Amino acid sequence: MTWYTFFKSVHVVAAAVWFGGAAMIQALAFRIVRTGDARRQAEFSKDTEIVGMRVFIPATWILLLAGIAMMINLDWSWGQNWIVFGLIAFALSFAVGAGFLGPEGGRIAAIIEREGPESPAAQARIRRILTISRCELVILATVIVDMVVKPTGNAGWFWGLLIAMLAGIGLVVANYMRSPQPVAAPAVE
Repeated sequence: MTWYTFFKSVHVVAAAVWFGGAAMIQALAFRIVRTGDARRQAEFSKDTEIVGMRVFIPATWILLLAGIAMMINLDWSWGQNWIVFGLIAFALSFAVGAGFLGPEGGRIAAIIEREGPESPAAQARIRRILTISRCELVILATVIVDMVVKPTGNAGWFWGLLIAMLAGIGLVVANYMRSPQPVAAPAVE
C-alpha cells in the first residue's frame, strides 16, 4: 500500500460514512414523518442532531484532510475543475451542516422543550430541516459522481454536474413548497 492509497481509502471511507449516514437519515425521516407521530419526529430530530455533531462533522474533517493529503502526495493541481467542484461543494455542504443543520437541531429541541413536540413551530422546523438536509444529500451525491469521474480538462462535466446539482435541489425545494405546511395555532391571551 502506498501513502496515496492509504489516504484515498481513508477519504472514501469518510465519504461513505457521510453520504451513507445522510441517506439513512433521510430514509428513516420519510418513514417517521409519514407516521404523523409528533413525539417520534421530535425524538428523531434530537437523535440526528447528535449524529451530526458526533459522526458527520468528524467525518467531514477526516475526508477533507485525507483529500488534501492525496493532493500533496501526488502533487496534483488544485485548479482542476473536478477538484474545484469538490471543494466548492464540500464548503457549501459543511457550511450548511455546521452553520444551519446543527444549530437548527438545537433550536428545534428548545421549541419542543418549551411548547411540546406537537407544536406547529416545532413541526414546521422539523420539516424545514429535513428539506435542507435533503438538499445537502443532493450536493453530496453530485460530489461522489464528480470524484469518481474526475473529468480533468472537461468543463462540460463541471457545468453538467453543477446543473444536475441545482436541478436536484430545485426538485427538493419544489416538493417542500408543494406539500401542506403546518398552521400555527392562534395565540391565546
